[in-house]
Amino acid sequence: MTIESLRDFDSFKRVTSWEELYHVTMKAFPEYLLNWIVSNLVGLLLLVISFYRPNVSRKSWGILMVLASIVNTYMMSVDPTCYLEFGVLAIPPMQRFIYSQYYARPELIVLPIAACQFLIGIELFFDEKSHRLRKIAISSLITFFVGLVFLGLGSGFPSSLLYAFTMVNCWPKARSKNE
Repeated sequence: MTIESLRDFDSFKRVTSWEELYHVTMKAFPEYLLNWIVSNLVGLLLLVISFYRPNVSRKSWGILMVLASIVNTYMMSVDPTCYLEFGVLAIPPMQRFIYSQYYARPELIVLPIAACQFLIGIELFFDEKSHRLRKIAISSLITFFVGLVFLGLGSGFPSSLLYAFTMVNCWPKARSKNE
C-alpha cells in the first residue's frame, strides 16, 4: 500500500462538503496513523497524571509548549507551506480560512502562535507565588487546544480535547488566607 502525500490528492485545497472531507480524511488516515496514536496516547497519559500529580503534568506541558514553539519556528523557516497540507483535513469552514488568508502568509499566524507557546511553556514550567499569570497561561492553552479541534485529523483529534481537560486539572487550587 502506497501512502499519498496530501498535496497529491485531487481535492487538495478544495474539499467542499462533509462527505468529501470524510473521504479525504479516510484516505489520509494511514499516513497520519502513527502520529495520531502517539498524540492521543500522550494526551491520555498526561490526563491521567494530571489527576494524581497536576504539577508534574503542568510542567510536562511547559516543556512540550517550549518544544512546540521551537519546532514551529524552525518549520516556518524551512518550509512555510508544510502547514497547508493539514488544511485538507480540517472542517470545511476552517479550510476556507486556511486556503484564503492563511495561504498567502502562514508565518503571520504561526510565528505569533509559536511565541505564545514559548511564553506559556515558560510560565507553566516554573513555580511562582502568583497564580494570576498561571491562570492566564492555562486558560489561553485551553482555548488554543479547543481551537485545534477544527483542524480535525491534522491536529490528532480528539487529542486536543484530552489536552484541554488535562489543563483544566492543572488549574491552580485556591489558597487559604494563611498562605
